[in-house]
Order: sequence, then C-alpha cells, then structure tokens
Amino acid sequence: MTAPKLHLNLLRDNERQSSSPVRLRVMLPILALLACLGCLVWWGVVAGQLILAKTQVTSLRNDLDAKKNEHSGILKQMGNAREMQAELDQLKMYAGGRRTYGSLFKELANVVPEGVQLMSLEIPEPAAQQLLPPGAKPGPTVRPLLGPTGTVERVALRIVGRTPRETPVEQLMKSLAEPAFTNFLIVAKDAPGDQMSPRVRSFQQDATPDEHGLRLLSFDVEYRCVERRFEK
Repeated sequence: MTAPKLHLNLLRDNERQSSSPVRLRVMLPILALLACLGCLVWWGVVAGQLILAKTQVTSLRNDLDAKKNEHSGILKQMGNAREMQAELDQLKMYAGGRRTYGSLFKELANVVPEGVQLMSLEIPEPAAQQLLPPGAKPGPTVRPLLGPTGTVERVALRIVGRTPRETPVEQLMKSLAEPAFTNFLIVAKDAPGDQMSPRVRSFQQDATPDEHGLRLLSFDVEYRCVERRFEK
C-alpha cells in the first residue's frame, strides 16, 4: 500500500518571492521615476507652448494697437473725404442753379418800344437762405448746413418805367412773351395768385411831369423768371 505524499510549506509570507525575474519593488521606483520624467517633459512642453502663446498674444496686441491707430486715421480720412464730397456736391448744386441774365437784358434792349422810358430793371435779391439744422438755434457751437434745404429758388424781374400811353407797354409785354425770352421769363397770365406772370404791380399817372411838362404814366411790371434749381 502506497503512503500519500505530503507537501509542507515552511516559508513565511514575507519570504515568498515572485516567479517573475523582475521584482515589483524594483519596477515601482522605476515606473514612478519615468512618470515624474514624463510629467516634467509634459510640463516643459506646456510651458513652452504657454510662452509661445504669450509671445503671439503680445505680438497680436501690438499689431492690433498699431492697426487701431491706422484704423482711426483711416476713419478720420474717410470722414474728411465724405465732408469734402458733400461740399463738392453742394458746389455742384450751386453751379447747377447759377443763371446768367446778360443775354436777357441784351434781347430786352432790342424790343423796348420808343414810347417806353425804362427807369429800372431789377432782379431782387432772394430771401436769406436758412442754413441752420432743423430745430436748431443760432449759436457758436451750431454748425451750419452746407447749403439750403430747399432745392428751388424763385427769381423775379421787375421792370419800372414811364410811358405817355398804354400801347407801348402792351407792345413791350407782347414782345417779352416771344420765344426769345422763354428761357428766362415765365408767361402764365391765367395762373392763380402769386403764380401769375407777368403781374402788373402798378400802372398809374406819374406825379412828376417830364421835361416838357407832360404827365406820363408810370408802370411797374413783375415777371417770374425760370427758377434756380439746386440740383446736381
């Protein structure tokens, strides 16, 4: 009869050794050291990236500050350009509204009848232009507008003279209705109110006799001229 084999473990727990050829107590410090080295390398890379990012941020800020100065200068120049363009546009409007009357007076001299003595030919000054902004009051800080807000300015021609009878004046008014004067004078006899042209302001016997002692008729006739239009 065979006796059973007995296996006795006479080693203590602290005397036991791993079957692995590398001891855990040797690997742990190495792994910890490698981990520390890895952290140091990672921190170094992060620190380098942070320094690079700070350098880029500083460069961008300096560039931005420079661009801000340039941008402010550009905005100022654009504002000056807009203001100058507005002034040029306004000058073009004034140039477009400019009308000359030399040829009118030249043609008028050719049609005045012999029985008419002209005392004055007058184109009255237009009303003062309103150059204040709407609702603003005059003051040193109020900047006036570049030009009038209205684009149309009425112009009139007043003819004052004397005549021995009505016929020469009627002949003169008939001549002023001819095509030679349509570019300057407006003939609208049936228009209402102040739109009528020509308009006889007065036609009466003159209080002062002429050099021959004759009492002449004085007349004052107003024609509407073609308006000045302040348009480009």
